[in-house]
Amino acid sequence: MSKKQYRVALIGHTGYAGQVLHALLMHHPEVEPFVITTRNADAAGARSCAGADVVMLATPSEASRAWVSALRDAGHKTIDLSDAHRQSDGVHYGLPEIFGAPAVGADLIANPGCYPTASLLALRPLLDAGCIEPEGIAILGASGTSGAGKSLREDLHFSALHDNVFPYKVGEHRHTPEIERHLGAPVTFVPTLLPIVRGMLVTAFVRPTAPPDVLLDALRSAYEPHHWVTVLPKPGSGLGVRHVVGTHQALLAVGPIERSGLVPVFAAIDNLLRGAASLAVHNLNLWLSMPPELGLPPPRLDLPDGPPPMTRMLP
Repeated sequence: MSKKQYRVALIGHTGYAGQVLHALLMHHPEVEPFVITTRNADAAGARSCAGADVVMLATPSEASRAWVSALRDAGHKTIDLSDAHRQSDGVHYGLPEIFGAPAVGADLIANPGCYPTASLLALRPLLDAGCIEPEGIAILGASGTSGAGKSLREDLHFSALHDNVFPYKVGEHRHTPEIERHLGAPVTFVPTLLPIVRGMLVTAFVRPTAPPDVLLDALRSAYEPHHWVTVLPKPGSGLGVRHVVGTHQALLAVGPIERSGLVPVFAAIDNLLRGAASLAVHNLNLWLSMPPELGLPPPRLDLPDGPPPMTRMLP
């Protein structure tokens, strides 16, 4: 077996996103991952990452802040999957289709959150193109329970969630300021929890400055070079989360103008892959000047139309 080109240290491999990231790194053709088990986010902990070309953090925010400080002092390049530095000045925000590749000389990439990833992919090109008003944007997000992490919560118990759906953290969700900062506009954001494990669908209601077909063309133009973003001709059952779970793909669509004058814009992603782990690998590839597709699920080349076949559910 040929020697792999890069060594990547992973801190935080036991959480949901960390488990998926570890699996991706294990199958990456040019990466040799090694897991850091120490909880000492200090100089001694940073020394355990010796020999790593990049350190990847899948730890809670408070732990990530301590780790980033220690790793920076030790001269390590770091990709942080937490929200600890997503709003920090001078830190690259890792959404490649919108913000490009990180500078080779950067020392930290802040991997976006799942809701911000879906929301920004759907809205940022429209705002940049002047197709929508920057005021009055409302976002409804619906996500599987894995997005809430492994911590025990009463509302995540089977008895509370099964056959149920409900909003949570309305007006106080930590992703709201992240979306606003990188969108460049204020938003009303309402997240809801679905009785599924993974996958998310975001519906944003916007005030258009042009007909819906112009919005659709703006999205198609923005993502024509980006094979992991698919713009559907219209919303429908082809926009379901089962079309994106297990992939790095984002599905986008634009609806018609409603009677109120609003247009719904949609995005569906896998919250653990495109919203976390595979996005981190995408950033890793670009940062180390590797082909962006290495270690990632291949992009889908078709336009899903209707529910996915039942064969998608087979092992």
